[in-house]
Amino acid sequence: MRIRTILLACVVGAVVSMLAMAGAYANDQDIYYDSDNQDIYYDGDYHHIYYDSIVADDIAYENSPINKLGRGTINTATCWAEVPARVFEVSNRHDPLTGFTLGTVEGVFTGIFRGLTGIFDAVTFIIPPYDEPIMQPEYALTRADREIKEYLW
Repeated sequence: MRIRTILLACVVGAVVSMLAMAGAYANDQDIYYDSDNQDIYYDGDYHHIYYDSIVADDIAYENSPINKLGRGTINTATCWAEVPARVFEVSNRHDPLTGFTLGTVEGVFTGIFRGLTGIFDAVTFIIPPYDEPIMQPEYALTRADREIKEYLW
């Protein structure tokens, strides 16, 4: 019963807030547009809303926290790709048997390290630098793709 009361109070509070904001937006006399109609400034009695337009093309994705979070997530999910990449890399340098044995061992350890660096990037995505990956190449699948192509072609 107590949880229902708390949930009901939260829902009522959210609805009242939305209605108050809708009422504030309905009052057009307090909404100001700048000269190129890009920025909206609202200065009402209880609300202060300042909106500056953001153009997606102006955002440098490579130097943003989203890049670091994405890199960490992808590297954590694809760290297993280091195993076949190392197998093919060692097979290119030596023979296929050495590639299968030594490459598998190298791939497992490199995959573990890539997974840990991926977790580190995902956990610390808000802390700069955003465009400097810990491991090269930046993604495990890039290495796997390159090594398999070199081996087969």
